[in-house]
Amino acid sequence: MFILPFNKDDRPVSAGWALCCLILVNTAIQVWSASHHSTDAFAASYGFVPAHPHWSTAFAAMFLHAGWWHLIGNMWFLWMFGRHVEAEFGGAAFLCLYLICGLGGQGLHYALNSSSAIPLVGASGAISGVAGLYYVLFPLSKFDLDIYLGWWHIKTIETRTRGAVGAWIGEQTLLGVITSISHFSSIAFWAHVGGFASGALLGFVTRPWLREKESLLDYRGL
Repeated sequence: MFILPFNKDDRPVSAGWALCCLILVNTAIQVWSASHHSTDAFAASYGFVPAHPHWSTAFAAMFLHAGWWHLIGNMWFLWMFGRHVEAEFGGAAFLCLYLICGLGGQGLHYALNSSSAIPLVGASGAISGVAGLYYVLFPLSKFDLDIYLGWWHIKTIETRTRGAVGAWIGEQTLLGVITSISHFSSIAFWAHVGGFASGALLGFVTRPWLREKESLLDYRGL
């Protein structure tokens, strides 16, 4: 069984240039890697390996994916949360926050798997961080929480950000604990948790600044 949050925030907001660039770059790299390398060989060369950590692979791994479904799922999550977050911060700041969250996700994964020789690839940590930012900045947005058993849809629960995204990150944390005990999973759940925690922390830190900026714009009539 797994759960998926589905954002129903219908406030009009355009996709920013940073979000579009991230989607295009991730897709282009997936096309190139699928055309020139096997997935395992590419991950071994450029993925982040906890047993042999390096800054270059820490950044490179954020733009690699294990396959097309991995990419599509991540880009859907990025689109769902990223548009509103980038609208709040602007493109340049959004990119910086995205990369910081990605490193935060890899940092927690490394802390709990420092001897692992399995390469970590994917933008999931960074995107989970964007979800963490959204969780703090837009806690009452409308969401559906979809519950699945395998490919079968079981139930949809109408809720808000706190309920849907909170349930999702709770599930990721539980799965992280279970896989740490069983030592069997192809998904780096702790990278999701670390990225989300980084994003939530950055959201709490930057929220007063965002409020001050909005108050200043209102005062100037902009």
